[in-house]
Amino acid sequence: TVTANDTDGENPLHPVSFPAVAACAPHSLLAKLPAGAVGVAGLARSRVSLPAQVSRAQKVTNKFALCLPSGGQGVAIFGGGPLFLLPPGRPDVTMTLAGTTPLRRNPALPGYFISATGVAVNQEQVQPAGPLVVGLSSRVPYTELRADVYGPFVKAFDRATAERKRVTPPPAAPFELCYDSRELGSTRLGYAVPQVDLMLEGGANWTVFGGNSMVQVDDNTACFGFVKMAKEEKAAPAVVIGGFQMENNLLVFDEEKKQLGFSSLLFGRQTTCSNFNFTLAA
Repeated sequence: TVTANDTDGENPLHPVSFPAVAACAPHSLLAKLPAGAVGVAGLARSRVSLPAQVSRAQKVTNKFALCLPSGGQGVAIFGGGPLFLLPPGRPDVTMTLAGTTPLRRNPALPGYFISATGVAVNQEQVQPAGPLVVGLSSRVPYTELRADVYGPFVKAFDRATAERKRVTPPPAAPFELCYDSRELGSTRLGYAVPQVDLMLEGGANWTVFGGNSMVQVDDNTACFGFVKMAKEEKAAPAVVIGGFQMENNLLVFDEEKKQLGFSSLLFGRQTTCSNFNFTLAA
C-alpha cells in the first residue's frame, strides 16, 4: 500500500492510500541517494511506474509534474497539476510553461525521449546539426553528450568564454572547463555565462542559464556542468539531460498528449522548486 497526499496545487490536503506493485531498488542505486532519502520511486515509461499506477488507481490523467530542487524538498504531482509555488499570488506554473515538445520512444531503450534539431551556445548553432535524440534521466547527475556532439559543443563554449579566467587543470572530475567563479559575474539566473539552447522539435528552445550550467565545486571555482558520455551503448541518444540541468525547472510529462512541457529556470520567476507549501491545509 502506498500513501500520498491529495493536493489542490497549493497545499497537501489529506492522505490517499492505494495498492501498488513495488520492488526493491538495486543496492548501488540506493547508495547514491542524497542524505535523508529513504527509497526510490520509479517514474519511467512503463505500466508499473508510479505515475501509471496512480493514474489507474485514482482515475486521474496519466501525466505528472516534476520539480526537482537544488536543495530542500521538491515536489511531484501525479495527475499533472496545478502547481503554485511561494511567494503567494504566483500563477499556476503548469499553465505558464516556456514550451512543449513531443515525447518520443526509443525502440532499443526504455525511458523518456525528445528530439532536437541542434544545440546552440550564445544562440549560435553548434555542429553537427540534428536531428538529435535526447533522453531525460534524473539518475544521471549532469547532462551527458555523445563524443561527436560533446567535442564541438565544449569548444564552442570555450570560445564564448575565452576572456574568462580559467582554472587549470580542472579541479573536479569529470568536468573539462572550470573558471574562477569570483570573476564570472552573476544574474538572477545564475552566473553570467553564455546560455545554452537545446533547439527542440516543434520550435521550442530548452534554454540553460548559468544556474543550471555551472557547478560550484569549491568556494572559488565553478565548472561547466556538461560531460562526455562515458559509455556509448548501442542506440544511445546523442544527449541525456541529467538531474542538475532539471533542477528548478518544472517538467510536465504528459503521456496522454505524448508531450513534454518545461518551465525554464524558475529563478526568472523569483521562485524555486523548494517553494511548494508543504503545510497541510486546514
